Formats: sequence, C-alpha cells, structure tokens
Amino acid sequence: MAHPYLGPIVILLSLVGLGDAIYFTLAYYGRVENARWVPEILCAREGSSCVTVVKTQYARVFGWPNSLFGIVYYAALIAWTFIPADFLVSMTLKAAPVSFFLRFVLTAASTVTVVLGSYLIYALREKLHTHCPLCYLAHGINAVLFVLVLLTVW
Repeated sequence: MAHPYLGPIVILLSLVGLGDAIYFTLAYYGRVENARWVPEILCAREGSSCVTVVKTQYARVFGWPNSLFGIVYYAALIAWTFIPADFLVSMTLKAAPVSFFLRFVLTAASTVTVVLGSYLIYALREKLHTHCPLCYLAHGINAVLFVLVLLTVW
C-alpha cells in the first residue's frame, strides 16, 4: 500500500460492501423475509424496493446474481491489502508479468463495478422507478474503492 491509511480504508469499505453483497445474495435466494437484523430504512422487509430489485433482470449478470460477483470482488480486495508491500516490490522485480496481471485484474474488476453500477443506478431510477438505499450504498462504495484501487495498485 502506498499510504498507511489506504489499506485500512479499503478493508473497511470492502467489509461494508461484503456485508451488503451477502445481504443481497440472501435476498436473491429468498432468505431475507422479515429480517429484523437490518433496519427497516435499509430495505429489510419482504416487498421492499431492495428485496424487489433482486427479483428483476437487472440483478443478474450471466445468469448469476450481481451480489455473488460482489462477494468475490470484496474478498479479493481484502486479500490484496494483506499482501506485504515488500513482497509486491520483489514480485514486480522478479515476476513482472504476474504482478502486472494481478494489478490489471483488480483494476479491470473495479472499473467494471463502476460502469455496471452506473447503469444499475440508471435502471433503478429510469426503468424500475424505485430507490434502493443499499444499492446506492454499494455503488458509492464501489466508486470510492475504484479510486483507492488506482492509488494502491498503480
């Protein structure tokens, strides 16, 4: 990590995003009915806009729930922050293609989350005519993580 505070910020945002992605995965598979552990303002109830959103065509990419990809993405970012900086430097010197590939994959994944997220916000507002606070939270986190990934990876 280029700055000592970036790693903990990436971890914190990724953990919040991971929790959000797990919630949406559970909602996608119908496991969130009357979830009292999530405040109602955050769409915890069956029939709410957030639970309804996961039942639309916009909740899937390649037939899989978007949130499953989110779980993998956030877990990868958390894992990335635990790689020691001196290892990354030695890896860059000894195995530049591997290092470049890993950095490219993280950057590409972050870019895709922002581009897809922009489209999904558009779909929420213009096609579904609804609001989803947890969706907005995830897309906001992804935008911030995109910037942090650019700062830490390159």
